Amino acid sequence: MRIGDLNLTWPRPGLQSAAAPVDTRPSVERGNPAIADSVRVSLSARAERSQQTADNKDVDESDLPDLIKQLLKQIRELKLQVTALQQEMAELARQPGLSDEDRAAQMDLLRTELSSLSAALTSAYGALSKAMQQQGLSDEQRTSVLALMNP
Repeated sequence: MRIGDLNLTWPRPGLQSAAAPVDTRPSVERGNPAIADSVRVSLSARAERSQQTADNKDVDESDLPDLIKQLLKQIRELKLQVTALQQEMAELARQPGLSDEDRAAQMDLLRTELSSLSAALTSAYGALSKAMQQQGLSDEQRTSVLALMNP
């Protein structure tokens, strides 16, 4: 917020102002693109858990064993993290004002994190495959697993 954005006049009782009304909305609401671009909304941990519960309702309601359900939830979470990281990398590539060295250093960190997430996702897929074999799922349950893995 800039000092010029502040309205430091207070109305006095009994005086009528002839000036036009001052727009007291935050600058983001008035359309300040510099601030609007930098605003990010994040959910509280409680809200995120609630959203994840809603997102995984179909998994919870399935007739699959608990181990399979847990692995499906992990796979979904890892996929979301990979997608978010890929978006972050795309934003970094478009971010103006960064030196090539800074951009490359930050990209390397993100690539390392992406590599770790990809390895975790591969491991989760392997664990799911193994659990499906051990649990002796029916053909219907196997089809359900595939449908739930790619909602």
